[in-house]
Amino acid sequence: MYPIMVNLENKQVVIIGGGKVATQKTEKLLQQKAKIVVISPEITDKLNTYAVNGEIEWVKRPFKEGDTENAFLVIAATNEHHVNEQVKDGCLDNQLINVVDSPIDSNFFNMAYLDHGMLKIAISTEGASPLLAKQIKQDIMSFLDDSYDDYLLFLQKARQKIKTNVLDEKRKLFLLHELLQDRFRKNEVERELFLENLF
Repeated sequence: MYPIMVNLENKQVVIIGGGKVATQKTEKLLQQKAKIVVISPEITDKLNTYAVNGEIEWVKRPFKEGDTENAFLVIAATNEHHVNEQVKDGCLDNQLINVVDSPIDSNFFNMAYLDHGMLKIAISTEGASPLLAKQIKQDIMSFLDDSYDDYLLFLQKARQKIKTNVLDEKRKLFLLHELLQDRFRKNEVERELFLENLF
């Protein structure tokens, strides 16, 4: 598997199923500004609220052939394995498909995702144990604090200055590694001094 982060803004996502899992997927996809179509005879109250508010499109019927034709990404999230198989079989080779009850039929997996300002961390077990991925996410969150936000802004600024102004490759590499010293993450004064004395 090749790990990537995909920009889903304005991309069509088709979700087959209207239960709890489909609702969870929809909530996360709405945050990514995807165009979501939910196909299911029945949906949860939360999905219905999204549909009434115009945040998603609800097609009120069972899945049928051709429903995934224009989708960039497809999620088969019904509680009927044979329907999920039909969804998978209806997808083209170049479409992204996740069958929630069958990792072997999926060509991508959802990951536990940590979004901490500019820091993004995705954790995957390739469908083996989503609960373990969640636990690892919680473990990472336990030691992240707000200092990382300011630290990343400093790293971005310092890296740009180094790349623009330092011509010697060995010194450039040395300075980039120096930025990872703990004193810069924890001390704003150290960061300011570094930027002032860089040249």
